[in-house]
Amino acid sequence: MQRTQSKDLPPVLRTVQKRGFKIFQDGDYDLNLVACRRLKDNVQNEFDDVFHIVYRENDFWVDESCSCTTDPGRYWLEKEDYRADGVAILIHDQQARGAYKIGTHRGYKALQNIAPVQIWRDNNKDSRADYACSEVHKGVFATNIHRSSLRPGGSQYVERYSAGCIVIQDNNDFLTLLDRAEKQVLHRGYRTFTLTILGLDYGCYDD
Repeated sequence: MQRTQSKDLPPVLRTVQKRGFKIFQDGDYDLNLVACRRLKDNVQNEFDDVFHIVYRENDFWVDESCSCTTDPGRYWLEKEDYRADGVAILIHDQQARGAYKIGTHRGYKALQNIAPVQIWRDNNKDSRADYACSEVHKGVFATNIHRSSLRPGGSQYVERYSAGCIVIQDNNDFLTLLDRAEKQVLHRGYRTFTLTILGLDYGCYDD
């Protein structure tokens, strides 16, 4: 997990504001969860996106970031006998307010989708996640925020780990996310979490 600390609003939150979305700053550990989808030179089936956990702590802004995927893995994109309407792809740009809580994913603790998000459905069975490939669907689709493999560093490839979820590559980074989520509940009493998804050139912000 990369960590920066500053008195100034982090660049990723300036981008969130410029895209017309709310930022959360109601005291320490009021979490901003932002998934940045790599649009330029996107690499399919790899963890080439960036997940940010941004919050206030002792009068500073803290931005913790790590590798993730916002796209489904090749396994589900190509699977012929998967659902006919196709695999879910979370839409960018969107802010899904209060859409997650601490819950479970496949039997372990994760951030569980509990309120509507917007998705596309990709059903052409090729290996590429196609954006804006269908009408917009809105609902609760079990697009959870979870980890990949428990092996050191996590899985190299996405494959079965995502059928539309946000997946943190490294379990240590994922445990940091859970720790910060639990701190929000403890310090703020807020039990739901908002996810913002931005489509960006990799490593770039709208500054």
